[in-house]
Amino acid sequence: MIGPCWTSVVVLTPNDQGQAISVQGRKPSLLLVEKSRMQRRTIMAGIAATLALVVGRASSSIAGEIQVGGTFEVKANSMWFEDVAELERWQRLRKHGDAKALRSCQDKVLSRRDAWQFVNALTVKIVSFDRGKHRVKVEMTTPGRFLGSTWFLDIAALQE
Repeated sequence: MIGPCWTSVVVLTPNDQGQAISVQGRKPSLLLVEKSRMQRRTIMAGIAATLALVVGRASSSIAGEIQVGGTFEVKANSMWFEDVAELERWQRLRKHGDAKALRSCQDKVLSRRDAWQFVNALTVKIVSFDRGKHRVKVEMTTPGRFLGSTWFLDIAALQE
């Protein structure tokens, strides 16, 4: 470890009457400045790594809390699928990032009524949960004509 290094300095400063006087002192040398820069970089890198870990945990925390029989709200305008195969196809398209193909798929399944989107957040009960495939089977518990119906959703559609 490099200890602090100091160099002597003579500085001319004005006294109370405005006359220049010589003041002798010490200031840190370049080695100490470089050491403090390295420490700041190390601290900043540690903060960045910690934030990345926290964000990663937060985004996957909902999946860790899902239990069969649990009640959740589904985000507004999420895709609700009646068939698991359609959900899997939609998930593949979303994962590959082809926005045009995803939009086309959504339009087709919505027009055929193989999938639905609801404008409001709705309450569901978890029937089954497949963590590896990021999907849940849910039962609608929000009162209305879909009460008791079952659906397949991507885990990302759930909110606490």
